[in-house]
Amino acid sequence: MRAREILLGTALTVLLAACSGGKDEPVATGFMAEVDLTAWGEIAVHQDGRLKSFDSYARTLMNYVTGARSYNDQTPTFTLMDLAFRPSAYADADILYVKKKPMRVQIAKALEDSHAAHVDGFDARMETFIEVGLISDSLLRMPPVMHLLERLRGDLVRTAKFVEMLDSASAVSDPRFLTDSMRVVPPLGADDQTPWLNLQEVASGAHEHAPGVDHGHNPALADFTDEQKQQIGDAYLALMAAWRDQKAAAVNESLGTLATLLPTIEPTLYPTTGRLSWESWYFRAKSMTWVWLLYLPAVVMLLLSLVYRWKPARVGGMAVFFIAFGFHTFAVGLRWYVSGRWPNSNMFEAVTTAAWFGCVVAIALELWARRSAMRDVFALGAAASAMAALMAVHFLPATLSSNISNMMPVLHDVWLYIHTNVIIASYCLIFMAAISALLYLGYRAFGGQAGYVRMGGAGSLMMGGGPSDSDIAGAGGSSAAKTSAGQVFDGVTMVLMELSFVMLWAGLVMGAIWADHSWGRPWGWDPKEVFALNTFLIFIVLVHVRLKSKDKGLWTAVLAVIGAGVMLFNWIVVNFVITGLHSYA
Repeated sequence: MRAREILLGTALTVLLAACSGGKDEPVATGFMAEVDLTAWGEIAVHQDGRLKSFDSYARTLMNYVTGARSYNDQTPTFTLMDLAFRPSAYADADILYVKKKPMRVQIAKALEDSHAAHVDGFDARMETFIEVGLISDSLLRMPPVMHLLERLRGDLVRTAKFVEMLDSASAVSDPRFLTDSMRVVPPLGADDQTPWLNLQEVASGAHEHAPGVDHGHNPALADFTDEQKQQIGDAYLALMAAWRDQKAAAVNESLGTLATLLPTIEPTLYPTTGRLSWESWYFRAKSMTWVWLLYLPAVVMLLLSLVYRWKPARVGGMAVFFIAFGFHTFAVGLRWYVSGRWPNSNMFEAVTTAAWFGCVVAIALELWARRSAMRDVFALGAAASAMAALMAVHFLPATLSSNISNMMPVLHDVWLYIHTNVIIASYCLIFMAAISALLYLGYRAFGGQAGYVRMGGAGSLMMGGGPSDSDIAGAGGSSAAKTSAGQVFDGVTMVLMELSFVMLWAGLVMGAIWADHSWGRPWGWDPKEVFALNTFLIFIVLVHVRLKSKDKGLWTAVLAVIGAGVMLFNWIVVNFVITGLHSYA
């Protein structure tokens, strides 16, 4: 009882620390606090062939500029508007993101040879830059830095990509680009693929001699009435002037006028208010990556249940697991709704959707094994896997960006949905199997007996649902007539390994069919193809080792962990380090 109390107290302490350890939301002050961008953030923007909310559009563009960080605790929408209408305020602002820390150090050293090094506060500014990665365009244009970047641009393997990212950041932060890309006016009598108009284009038709407006002629304006052009143009010019003068009340009035007027221009093209509102809310809610905090107590309580066979912990753990899964399902479904496609076309979506698939399979297995001692272990593995996945996307937003992007044309194929979903689901099951395998190794490390299920995982479930609670022996395996906890862990590992083995093989075959259909060849020795095959080969080795080894449970657990390591290498190193058809390197 004493050990149970200590473990429970530790678990609660960890949970409270995790829940309270997040960064407090900054409190806006001055002009930023007085400007109300809520309605404006929910208007539609046409970008790269897709209609998205202004908040989503701003988040996408500012991700190129500031990365996953914010400048001066500003929202992406405010920063974009401020850059577009008040660029002078950012003449020497540290707003451009340099991703790689070694590259930051080289830039800082290069700046030591410039006159900027003699300005007060330079050392502190460089320390902050090396830590957070934000620097001003004016510093990047110093001759020593420009020489350095030109040299780094020549290294096509290691650094050219990151120099090009800086070029993109500088280009996107240009106010001319921002005002041009702010395409919020639907064209009259067009289809959903026709590019929308920006506010400057409409204002130019209404105010031919207005200062600060590009007066190029756009044929699409011919269908607009003079009244429509006048209303939009007046509101836009008033918005620009009020923003430059930082008159919040006038800004809010102009934004409100535009937010009301724009959806009425061409209602047949305009997306529903609900979809835009939900998309805006989704990003304000941090893409719901905080759901990992709900999976955490489920993991803790299910571990307590597993170690002490403590019923209240089991009931509480399963209840919290289902609550977390409910929020997770809502997040996946909401992303599906706002993007208009099943979320599996980038790394953020693959990681979060794979974890969701793992939870679905775990729930099905829990229902099947509800009368056996294997119960709870599937949910524990799924909760731990989902927690790890959501923690990854929560704490690595620069690498696993949650921005909603368009799907490449080659991916518009039914085999993508079949192949990709089967593969990522198998990957989550592999990770879950590694968790039960680690439980087995931990059990053996603390003196547990060498045990394994004799009919395999699925076989033991089919033949009566596996061992019952009353059949479980203690950690030391004191009763030869009872099933050991090691056998339970081995059984769970085998169930998950057998499922992932079949799904991975099916995914490889379907991937070959898709590759032959899309690229004209079923196999091309692409790095991701090779390491997916390597993961499958690990499982083939596992099957044969299990047939021949005397200590079957131990070697199964070891190979399950190795297989998970190869799978993670495939997802992390191959995707982000090694360049290939499937990679993000």
